[in-house]
Amino acid sequence: MANGYWNKILRVDLSNRNVKEEVVSDEVWKKVLGGAGYGAKVLHDEVGKEIGGLDPGNRIIFGVGPFQAAQQTGAAKFCIAAKSPLTGIFGEAAAGASFGFELKKAGYDAVVVQGKADRPVYLWVNDGKTEIKDAAGHWGKDSFLTTRDILKEVDPKSSVACIGQAGEKQVAIACVVVDEHSFAGRCGLGAVMGSKNLKAVVIRGNQSVPVYDSKGLSELNKQIGKKIFEGTKDWLRLHGTPFVEVGCEEQGDTPIKYWSGDVWPEGAKKLGSPVYTEVLKAQPLPCRFCVVGCHRHIKIEEPAEYALEGSGPEYETLGMLGNCCLMDDLKALSKMNEWCNKYGLDTISTGAFIGFMMDCFEKGILKAKDADDLPIRWGDKEVMFQLIHKIGRREGIGELFSRGIVPAAKVLGKEASELAMHVKGLDLPAHDPRAFFTLAANYATGSAGGHHERGNPQVASAGFLLVESGIKETVDRFKMENSELVAARYQDYGALTNSLTHCKFMFFGGMTLTDLLNTLNTITGWQWPMEEFLKTGERIFTLQRSVNVKYGITRQDDRLPRKIFEPAKEGSRAGKTPSPFEPCLDRYYELRGWDQNGIPKKEKMKELNLL
Repeated sequence: MANGYWNKILRVDLSNRNVKEEVVSDEVWKKVLGGAGYGAKVLHDEVGKEIGGLDPGNRIIFGVGPFQAAQQTGAAKFCIAAKSPLTGIFGEAAAGASFGFELKKAGYDAVVVQGKADRPVYLWVNDGKTEIKDAAGHWGKDSFLTTRDILKEVDPKSSVACIGQAGEKQVAIACVVVDEHSFAGRCGLGAVMGSKNLKAVVIRGNQSVPVYDSKGLSELNKQIGKKIFEGTKDWLRLHGTPFVEVGCEEQGDTPIKYWSGDVWPEGAKKLGSPVYTEVLKAQPLPCRFCVVGCHRHIKIEEPAEYALEGSGPEYETLGMLGNCCLMDDLKALSKMNEWCNKYGLDTISTGAFIGFMMDCFEKGILKAKDADDLPIRWGDKEVMFQLIHKIGRREGIGELFSRGIVPAAKVLGKEASELAMHVKGLDLPAHDPRAFFTLAANYATGSAGGHHERGNPQVASAGFLLVESGIKETVDRFKMENSELVAARYQDYGALTNSLTHCKFMFFGGMTLTDLLNTLNTITGWQWPMEEFLKTGERIFTLQRSVNVKYGITRQDDRLPRKIFEPAKEGSRAGKTPSPFEPCLDRYYELRGWDQNGIPKKEKMKELNLL
C-alpha cells in the first residue's frame, strides 16, 4: 500500500469464474498514474493484434488513479479501456457519478475483466469481496431498469456501471451507463461488456486509502473547490454544456447537416441555453463532490409522448442529434437522448449514423427500399425515433450499422465511404477542425481516433491556456503554424487528467496544471517537479500510440475526412480549411519524436522509460 494507491487490482476471468487480487508496484503508478494510462499498459502487455474487440481474450479495464483518495471536485471520474470493437485500436472513455470513488473505497486501483461468462452475469464488488452473480433476470432490460433492479439486490448505496440492450447485442457504438446519469460513451465499450456476457459492474466500498498529507489535502480541496465554483457558477453550473450550443454555431464549430452546412442560427437558438434551461426546467446534476454539476436534470410534462424526468442531453447530443440532423425540437431531442441512454448508445455516434443516412438518402446512395421503407429526410424526428430503436435493437437498417460507420459505408459504396466523417473508425464529435485548426492535428493523431475530449486544444483559442506547458497566449483559431504543438500539449494534458483520474471541466473554472500537480504531490508525497509531471503525460500518450502501432496504425491512418478540406461559403469560417495539413503532420511527428510513418522512435521510447 502506498499513499493514494492500494497497489492492488482485481483480476476477473469470466471464462473460468476465477477472481484474484494482483499486486501492482509503486513504480508502475509512477509511470502511468492509473485510469487511461494503466488501461493502455494492460492492452500493451496482454492484448495482441490477433485479438478482436469482441473476443474473450480482450480485456476491459475499469480504472481510477490517485485522485479518488481525495474528496475533491472533479475527482469522481474513472476510465474504462479496452481494445475497441468499433475501431480495432486503443479504446477509452470516462464517466463520473459515484463509481470512481466507490472503486477506490472498495480497496482497488482497477478491475480488469477478461474471458466470457457462459451466461449473463454481473460483478458485485463489496469492500474487497467479489461475487460473480447471475444476471439472467436482468438480460434484455434497459440500463435504467437494470440499475434500479440490481440496487434492490445489493447495497442500495452502490454504484452501477451497466449496459442496455445495445451492449447485449454487441452494437459497436454501445456505451456504459453509470448511475443513470453519466456515460462512458465512446469506442463501443458497452459492446465489449456484452461480448463477455457482463451486464454490470457494481461497486460499494467503505475503506479509506492513506494519503501523504491529509490536512494539506483538505485545505487544498477547499481552495480549489471555491475557485472552480466562482469560475463556473454563472455559466457552466447555471446552464451546463448546452451553454456553448449557440456560440459553437456562430463560430462554425458544429456539424450542421452532417458537416455539409455552414450556418443554422435559428436551430441552435432553439436547442441551446437559455431556451434549454427554461423549457426543460434544467437544474445541475453533479457527480459526487462536484461544485460545478455540468450534467442537467430535466423535466418534461407535455407533450405526453416526450414526457420524462432525469438526465438531459449534453452539448454533444444537441450537436449530433440536433445540428447534424437539422432537427430543432428540443423536447423531442431530449426524448431521443433518453432512449439512447436506456439502450446504452453513444449519442455522438448515433447522431452521426442518422446524419450520414440522411446525407446518403438525399444523394440517392441509400434508397427507401434498403432502409426499411423509411424516408430518411433531414429533420424528420419521427423517422429519427425509429432509427434509434433500430440501431439500439440491431434490427433492419440498424443491423447495417451494428459494426460502425466504416463497414456500413463500405456496403453502400465508394461515394458513401467518402462521405463518412470519422478518424480511424470513430465518428467525429460535434466540433469542427475547420473552425479551430488545432483540432485537425488532434483528431488525426488521437489515440482513440476522432475524439475532442482526449485533447480539446480548441479551448486555447478561448483563453483556456496551459501556461506551465508552454501555451501562454490565446491561439489564433485559423492558424496552422504551431497548431501541432498546441494539439500535442493538450493531448498530454488529456492523458494526465484521464489517468489521475480527474474531470477536465475543472479547467474551465481555473484549475491549472499546478493545481493538479500540487494535489498529486499532497496525496502521494512524491514531490514531483512540473517537468516530471509533464513528461508523464507525454509518456502515457506515447504508450497509447505504441498500443496502436501494435494494432497496425501508421501515418496512412492519421488522416481527416475529405469534407474537412471543403471550406464554408458563409459564416465565420467561410473560406477556411486546416491546410496544408501534411506539413503540419510532419512537424507533429518531429515534435513527438516519432518517425515519418508515425511510429515512436526507440530514442524517444527510452527517454520516456518505455523500453
